[in-house]
Amino acid sequence: MARQVMNVKLNQEQEYFICGTDDGLRIFHMDPLNQIAHVGDAKIGSLRCVEMRFRSNIVAFVGGGPTPKFDDRTVVLYDIHKDEPISKVVVKEPVLNVKMINDRLLVILRSRIIILTVPQGNTLTEVTTRDNPAGVCAVSHVARKMVFPSKKNKGYIQIEDLDKEDSSPESTPPVIVKAHGNDIVCAAISQSGDAIATASSQGTNIHVYSTVSKEIRKFRRGVDKANIYCLNFSKDSYWLCCSSDKGTVHVWSLKDLDLNPVSVIKPLVGLPVEVKSYASFTVTAECACVCSFGTQDSIYAICLDGSFQKYKLGRDGSQTDTGRNCFRVAYDIYPNVGELYG
Repeated sequence: MARQVMNVKLNQEQEYFICGTDDGLRIFHMDPLNQIAHVGDAKIGSLRCVEMRFRSNIVAFVGGGPTPKFDDRTVVLYDIHKDEPISKVVVKEPVLNVKMINDRLLVILRSRIIILTVPQGNTLTEVTTRDNPAGVCAVSHVARKMVFPSKKNKGYIQIEDLDKEDSSPESTPPVIVKAHGNDIVCAAISQSGDAIATASSQGTNIHVYSTVSKEIRKFRRGVDKANIYCLNFSKDSYWLCCSSDKGTVHVWSLKDLDLNPVSVIKPLVGLPVEVKSYASFTVTAECACVCSFGTQDSIYAICLDGSFQKYKLGRDGSQTDTGRNCFRVAYDIYPNVGELYG
């Protein structure tokens, strides 16, 4: 049965993913690919935004699509084992994105982020952002940091402590960094919090900011303007991946920069060296796609068209019909996985 997938999110450990569809929500184990939970639209309606809380029974979602039971100004915390809501957070404007760690829920709105407790849904504080129509916000549950577009100016990011509370004026002040010249459309933070990757509305370069050295490294995605869908670090921060509407997932080595090819001509004419991707592979063009890393050099791409792809990084510079320096080892249509189990 064909289903319309409206949102896909990885869990915090990048071992599971959740998708909001026109028939509710579904949760999958990534490798091996297997559906482990389904809450139907008869209970929760169709969903526009979903979020997992590690491997727990608590998920968060926002209604949307053809048959919603909850409006887009309500975030529902839901217990999938008891099959019932735990609490609801109602705001006065549409919710653009939701993030969650063990004890924090982040509700991302057009120009502010509300931080609440989990599972109670009590408000701790809120921060003001730049106009943020894409709901850009990245979270590290290990470093307990969040990253979002700063209200200072376009192209700036702000790094905030997730333990910040209105009642605690002594909390760590935010860090503000100029990452790009154009508006930020995508961001990721490594689990350790040591590295932050960003993309602007131009989409040609990916910038990686080190919170330790305060340096920014630039990585070339392509020449043409692109809409960046996803940025993600591997758990050990050795690799960075990126997906865009161009239908290509790019992978850069961050620990061994010499693995990444560089432009030969530009340095000869006095222009900055361009660091290109180490590996790349194709997915459906103009279709939002989440990319991530697994064990043993695995890379995954989960797209809104329902396709699931698994690749393995290579080391021999090989080129195939679908990838460079990597090869595909699995392909599936994930909404149909577990069809017999509902």
